[in-house]
Amino acid sequence: MRVTQGCFSFLPDLNDEQIKKQVNYAMSKG
Repeated sequence: MRVTQGCFSFLPDLNDEQIKKQVNYAMSKG
């Protein structure tokens, strides 16, 4: 999965688990 939006646009392809971690981190940061 290629992330091409928002603050994750600079990241390489991520698997679902990594995406969940990134999303949870972003959510926790508000």
